[in-house]
Amino acid sequence: MQVQLDEERWEMEDSTSLHDALTRLSDLAHAKGRLITSLRVGNRTFTDRDLLPAVLYRPLGDVGMIVATSERMDAVILRGEEPATHYGAALRTEAETLVKRLRRGERRFRQIDDWLGRLADYIEWVELAKPLATSSLPPSPAEWIPELLKAREAEDTVRLADLLEYEVLSRLPSAQAEGTLVRDKCS
Repeated sequence: MQVQLDEERWEMEDSTSLHDALTRLSDLAHAKGRLITSLRVGNRTFTDRDLLPAVLYRPLGDVGMIVATSERMDAVILRGEEPATHYGAALRTEAETLVKRLRRGERRFRQIDDWLGRLADYIEWVELAKPLATSSLPPSPAEWIPELLKAREAEDTVRLADLLEYEVLSRLPSAQAEGTLVRDKCS
């Protein structure tokens, strides 16, 4: 079965699983400093929601040709700068509200769990953007994740509020964040 990444094409055995083919595609793109941004399998456009075990372990002979398009990772990161900054600012606003509620003794663990998941998404972008960062990129709150999780596990609302207020909030962009967080090194 034919597999294509940008302009490069090769053949893979029809018995190869879609999972193995996508792993190879991803590895090749990553080795070139690129990220797969669109994927067609057979006659269908695929998204991350289509990557289910029942589909991933089907042989290529059943699913058809794979065509993937990639972009330079730095270009993808730079394009995501403004949305990531807004996302970080929204996380900060939500964390400020959580701190107030925790200080009042409210036990909002489900909201905290949801917020921590979104924080992980933001941290992933910040970590990817570090090589392109200017001095205005806020320090990542990643180092405080273990402490936050420990406080969450213990259901220690005081410690959670303290960590959020004194360690994490200052590492998230404010709603008034202006300027560029990353410099365009693509050119």
